[in-house]
Amino acid sequence: MRWPGWARRFRPVSSVMSEPRGTTVSERAAASVIDAQPAGTTPDLASAIRLQILRHGKDKLGNEALDQVRASRADTATGPVVADFYHCVLDKAENRYSYRSYLALDVLKPLLPTSADIHTGQILVSHLLRDLAEFEWTTLENADSTVLPSGRPGHQVALRRIRKAAALSEITGPPSTSPGFAGELVEEVVRFSVLPVSDHHDEYLFIRVLQCYETVFTMMAATLEDAVVVAASGCVSEVAARIESAATALDQASGLFSLLATMPPAHFRAFRAQTDGSSAIQSEAYKLVEIFCALPRRGRLDSPAFLSVPRVRLRALSGHDSLSSWHRRRHRSWSDAESTMVTNALQLLEQSHQRWKRTHHSVARSMIGSSNGTGGTDGIEYLQQCTENRLFWPIGEQRPQHDSSFDGGRRYPWI
Repeated sequence: MRWPGWARRFRPVSSVMSEPRGTTVSERAAASVIDAQPAGTTPDLASAIRLQILRHGKDKLGNEALDQVRASRADTATGPVVADFYHCVLDKAENRYSYRSYLALDVLKPLLPTSADIHTGQILVSHLLRDLAEFEWTTLENADSTVLPSGRPGHQVALRRIRKAAALSEITGPPSTSPGFAGELVEEVVRFSVLPVSDHHDEYLFIRVLQCYETVFTMMAATLEDAVVVAASGCVSEVAARIESAATALDQASGLFSLLATMPPAHFRAFRAQTDGSSAIQSEAYKLVEIFCALPRRGRLDSPAFLSVPRVRLRALSGHDSLSSWHRRRHRSWSDAESTMVTNALQLLEQSHQRWKRTHHSVARSMIGSSNGTGGTDGIEYLQQCTENRLFWPIGEQRPQHDSSFDGGRRYPWI
């Protein structure tokens, strides 16, 4: 494959195809790989299963293939990344299908950011976007490829996606090598972290964009948790810097919605029904961002949003500290400069979050119209209601009525 000059520097570390450029492996050959393997650990089984999924969708895997996956998953010689891949392959068959398994977040886990290494999130997003660009270019060049053949975009749309993905990859962070990002691990994780349920081309785009956002929210949650820890030391400037960093991470990812919008609504609806049971309402990272900003009201904790993430809900019910509670306890002791610094940081994050929700609502409205959400919600109506939620809602309630410098209630003067 020859990439155009403007895109060569964004070439990812791994390829979405396991075959040489310009060639395809027949479906019969892929099936024979599985048929030839004994039950148990097989070095080629994972690649063969992956290839079948990228041709027909995970939902079309037969019982024989699923049985072989079960046997291989149970083998102690199976590596952790492949074992997690197998676990995602079997999610529907074992009645545990969810947003987490659909996005293969357990496969991505070795590269997801943590409080100890927050900025690896930027590197992972960069790799995911570069892989998406590679996928679009590969299928554009190989018109006869059997990989996700349904509903492929036209030439100009595909090129626009590649440019957008490449540009976003550069904004979110260079694909540098850090201790947690050894080349072999990155390639294995990226290869086995896409499990479309259908054979629709645009589901690959959909999965990668959602994985990027999950990475961003995981990075934000780790940053804000660190801010809560730092707040105990009394260093106001360091807390403000971390809050601003979380806002910057969300702003830098704003172009992901523009990338997703290159998918026609009809293409999304073609595979959406097969994703029923997997919904962004089940995102733990998003809810963690929320509870580190402020503990939600009991009504919010008892809503479908938090009932769908029981681990995060339990953490919130434990009454841990948050940035809003820190603000309530300490703001009277700050100097004017410190107070301004914190207020500006809170405003930045609140603004970024509100922009994200408004854009999410707009994109979802164009994609699903009046349909119900896949997480059991009322879809667009639910998203509209969520725009009323504020990250730092308690701060506005603690202010005197005459003080409008930070309104944490329903109105935000700076938005």
